[in-house]
Amino acid sequence: KSEEGKLRSKNRNDRRSGIYRKALDLFVEKGYDATSLSMIAKRSGISKANLYYYCPSKEDLLYQIHLNDLESRFVPIIEAAEKESDPKKRLVHFLREFTFMCTSSPASRVLVHEVRSLKKGHRDKILSIWGKAYTLMRRSIVEMQESGEAQRLRDSFLAFLGAGMVFWIVYWWDYRRQDNAEELADTLVKIFLEGLETRTGKIKSKVK
Repeated sequence: KSEEGKLRSKNRNDRRSGIYRKALDLFVEKGYDATSLSMIAKRSGISKANLYYYCPSKEDLLYQIHLNDLESRFVPIIEAAEKESDPKKRLVHFLREFTFMCTSSPASRVLVHEVRSLKKGHRDKILSIWGKAYTLMRRSIVEMQESGEAQRLRDSFLAFLGAGMVFWIVYWWDYRRQDNAEELADTLVKIFLEGLETRTGKIKSKVK
């Protein structure tokens, strides 16, 4: 690409990112259902016709915002956790960082809740990315079970319970109290691991 072409591309991406931020702000303030494309266009400082250049519908805009959020914040958490060879440390890293992500902004509540508003194809794509958390947790739990560190309970139930503990945070967390996020992460990890580990696993943890 020429320098001029790169600049045009950057300007389009910047404008698109700006629209995503403004739209998400409105979804948080007014709710997804009560937010219109006209409102988004006005908040973004563009005409409704120009908005259609960036998104064909409000549903598509919600999908693109959610996809962008997961790819920029959630996927890196999964990738970083996957680099940890020790299954317990892998679980701790994932649960802590995922908790920080869910407590960072009320936008998390909107995005989680409004998955129901997506068309099936878009919803399936989002759920497939969320599913990576389940896969990571289940594999880590199985590894801990095989080494005798985790109880021999159904691994799929344990994985869903662990991920569900974090997902549910968005519905009750007070986003004005960011100072409490680390304490919450520590509490969640402690409660989950104490329920998961065998007595032998707990003794090993104390020795370490």
